Amino acid sequence: MKAWLLLLTAALAAVAATAAFAQAQAPPPSDAEMLALIKAHCVQCHAAEPTHEAFAKAPAGVLLETIEQIARYAPRIMTQVVVNRAMPLGNQTGMTDEERDRIAAWIEGRDK
Repeated sequence: MKAWLLLLTAALAAVAATAAFAQAQAPPPSDAEMLALIKAHCVQCHAAEPTHEAFAKAPAGVLLETIEQIARYAPRIMTQVVVNRAMPLGNQTGMTDEERDRIAAWIEGRDK
């Protein structure tokens, strides 16, 4: 019985290590991927003409419709989306942890 438990523990550790290695080896997000993520989760509010019913103008004047705009606001995005998880507001768009990780990776990759 103990041998079985040790074997199971070793197998689970191997799976976890493989998953961590695969995640670490993921290619950095492209600008196109970043733009798609931001359009899916942020542009309803952060656009020149927001489509979210609560906003007539982009909150705080932050526009996120182009890669240049996203790059300009990257530090704020990192804080609000990744660190504080305050955006999207109430997570109305259902942003996943994986998407937050991809946004962080894109921002960190631009800082290099």
